[in-house]
Amino acid sequence: MLPISYQRTMLVIDGKYVKKLDYEKLPVMKPSRHIVLSQEHPEWKFQLHNYLLYHENRFWCMWSFGPEEEAKIGQKILYSTSRDAINWEKPEILAEPQDKGFGYIARGFWVYKNNLLALAAYFTGPGAFGKGKKLQLHAYKWHYRKWKFAGVVFDDAINNFPPQKLPDGKWMMTRRDVLMNVYTLIGAENSFDEWNCYPVVNLQNNFNFLPDEPFWWVQEDGIIAMFLRDNSGKRKIFRCFSLDNGKTWTDPVKTNFPNATSKFFGLKTARGYRVFISNANRNMDVLRKQMHLSITHDGRVFTNIARIDVPTDGKATLQYPHALEYKGNLLVAFSRNKRTIELINIPLERIENLFKL
Repeated sequence: MLPISYQRTMLVIDGKYVKKLDYEKLPVMKPSRHIVLSQEHPEWKFQLHNYLLYHENRFWCMWSFGPEEEAKIGQKILYSTSRDAINWEKPEILAEPQDKGFGYIARGFWVYKNNLLALAAYFTGPGAFGKGKKLQLHAYKWHYRKWKFAGVVFDDAINNFPPQKLPDGKWMMTRRDVLMNVYTLIGAENSFDEWNCYPVVNLQNNFNFLPDEPFWWVQEDGIIAMFLRDNSGKRKIFRCFSLDNGKTWTDPVKTNFPNATSKFFGLKTARGYRVFISNANRNMDVLRKQMHLSITHDGRVFTNIARIDVPTDGKATLQYPHALEYKGNLLVAFSRNKRTIELINIPLERIENLFKL
């Protein structure tokens, strides 16, 4: 078992354990470009769950698209592509429900065995979770310039991000079932629908939090860290670790990293350090209205954090970031007010200059 202090300490600034951030004194990260990838639709207002990919000399973006509110019957998935990440094609339908009473939630791109797959959670609405609901993770394959249904990836499952390779060569992604229990799915060595399932934490647990939207990466020491959004109102990130490639996990522990009960994302840059993008300001008057970028060198302790200077009126919500690195730049897609899909460009040099890396 790892010591509790190892699990709890996530944010350290100037060598000190952070108990409370002064958000007004944070440095400001200025993007070099900001575009609106998908404008607000006059009828179907909802746009969220955006995912990016660069594949075969083209940028790809997918997102959920539906009626006024999230997880309504009929919700579809749209996608768009671009050659330069600036000028994007008109959005088209990637997947739409074929059965009455169902909807789709975008779940990301996955390049698997040289095939481009798009993952989509198929759910009974309204709302994707709850006793008696049906939930499946589907795969669509890009084939002859069209998306075609490829099959069911796993039953009673929604992932948070697409699978990633483990150190042992197997694929892993997180799974939540309709009751919001959290698992890992490991496998896919021969087929995209072959997985072994391992428990992480149940919704009903003894750790005094409501786990949601898990994210994981492999630390520099080989240990896997999983970060979990807490929906109980504490507005902190919980974290647990695996020392056996995702099969068993330590008890989740509340860290000192703040979160506005929203989804977060991170990646390792080609320059060695990792970036973590989130809504860190947990004050009620600005929940999800600011996005922040944090830095870690070991995948465990974050030593820098800045507010991203996204153009805003101060009232709009900026949420569900997803990012990729391309030619020395960090491209970050997000949703504004769950109505538009937008994209900013942050040169890595600006991150390094701001944090003196």
